[in-house]
Parts: sequence; C-alpha cells; structure tokens
Amino acid sequence: MLTDEEKLWQVWGQAGSLYDFWAASKNINYYLLFVLYALDGQKAMTQKKICNSTGLTKQTVNNVIRSLKKEGYVILSPGTGDKREKQVSLTEEGASYARELLAPLKELEHRVLQIMGKDRVQQMIDSITLYNTVFEKEMARKLENE
Repeated sequence: MLTDEEKLWQVWGQAGSLYDFWAASKNINYYLLFVLYALDGQKAMTQKKICNSTGLTKQTVNNVIRSLKKEGYVILSPGTGDKREKQVSLTEEGASYARELLAPLKELEHRVLQIMGKDRVQQMIDSITLYNTVFEKEMARKLENE
C-alpha cells in the first residue's frame, strides 16, 4: 500500500510524463515546451521569472534560451532595473512558432478541464496552492533549524 507521499510523487510524476510524452510527439523536449509556455503571450520575462514559473533550473532555462536565440525565436534585451538581468522576448517568428506548437496542447488542456468540471479544477488549484504554501513554510522552518 502506498503512502500519501508516495501517491503524491506518483501523480506528479505521471503528469510530468504526460507533458514529456506530448513534447516528444512534437519532436521537442520537455524543457523547451515549458519555456515556450512561460513566454507565450508575455511581452518579456527575465530568466529568473521563467525559472520561477516553470520550476526549471537556471542552467536549463539558460540552455533553452540560448538555443531559441540561435534559432531566431527570442531576443535578449537589457532589464529595466538591473541591466545585467536580460529580458527574454519572443520574436515574431518565435511567437508564431510558440502559438503553432502550443495551440493543440492548450486545446487539449482546455478539454480536460471542461471534462473535470469547474468545481474539481478549482479544488485542484486550491489544493496545490495550499500544498505549495505549507511546503514552502515548513521547508524554510526546517532549513532554519539545520
């Protein structure tokens, strides 16, 4: 019998695997998918903000951004405050690429959420938000005591 912790890891892992499978079916990697998802519809984001919104490491995001820049899909411009912190923006070609790639995924997600129903979706969002909030506080407390 699995513990609640093991069940949680299992369902989060399965969700990640589903997105990984979807990305592979489009001949891209999971990391590229998540960075494009973060940038889609945004005017500009710092790499740090991309890391925070995707959960990817700084090095991973940096590698993906470098690859997208090489392809002409993003441009880097100086930050508004700290000039060392670059703003990442999709080029027109990059925005078109992201929309074409993400539209079927967003349609799939929309359909899944419709099937689940508004109440279950809201419960899921509320539960994950609460989990993340409590986890962050407890982790901070534990790290302070180490």
